[in-house]
Amino acid sequence: MEENLNKNLKLAVILTSLIFLMELIGGVLSNSLALLSDSAHVFMDVVALLLSYGALKISDRPSNSSMTFGYHRFEIFAALINGLTIILIAIFIFYEAYWRILDPTSVKGTEVLVIATIGLIVNTWVALKLHGHSDLNIKSAYLHVIGDALASVAVIAGAVIILLTGNNIIDPVLGILIAAMLLYGAIRLVLGSMRVLLEFAPKHIDADRLSKEIMVFNGIKGVHDIHIWSICSNIHAMSAHILVDRMHVHQTETFISGISKMVRDKFNIMHTTLQFECAECAPVEIGHKSHHQEEH
Repeated sequence: MEENLNKNLKLAVILTSLIFLMELIGGVLSNSLALLSDSAHVFMDVVALLLSYGALKISDRPSNSSMTFGYHRFEIFAALINGLTIILIAIFIFYEAYWRILDPTSVKGTEVLVIATIGLIVNTWVALKLHGHSDLNIKSAYLHVIGDALASVAVIAGAVIILLTGNNIIDPVLGILIAAMLLYGAIRLVLGSMRVLLEFAPKHIDADRLSKEIMVFNGIKGVHDIHIWSICSNIHAMSAHILVDRMHVHQTETFISGISKMVRDKFNIMHTTLQFECAECAPVEIGHKSHHQEEH
């Protein structure tokens, strides 16, 4: 299953990259801002697919003494750079569209129609290959491709209008709409990346609810010092102090196993670190013996 997914992702990256180059070159030759805007949207898809493919490959690499959580954070840095780049591209498209609306230029509708149709076919095929996977990375890439397929439909409609009416102003208007989609997606990507880098709790996890779920276990008296963070977009971790009755260390294994399974199933938390404390236990001093103790 995973091997088949790797092959599909690799082929999707290659085909989407070819569509990006074709739309970029076609947009320049046909003088279509809508097609150029869509090529930027496809570029965003290429990066999303590369991140998903890279995440699968990176997750197979073992951690080491200097990268104790592995190499998953590289995905977040790449996403942040991608988002910032797309924001700049969207701003440029807005600027170019403004001047084209003031002074419409001739657009080669036939070339735009052919290239956008090919792009729609490829995006539809890629979407079908990625549909149905539960991995959050793959879902994200799938949504990117669906968004680009919808953008291709808009470009096709614009090309048909240009061919039927000769009204070229539709091209920069479509460019603005696609740029708005790009800007929205890029801002979400940047904010999501910043949340991970600043170690915010994942949006789908509520610390209060998680504490209540832990308190359900018999023998647990309290939960405090909960820390929840994301290592990358689909790998989450937590640590917590658990207050229990007086018991032997080996008895806590039942709690560790049960809590770890619960947070994995209900909150998708894969890394769990638990520190157990006993309210009745007196604190033990660790340090040098006093002169009086040394004499005895």
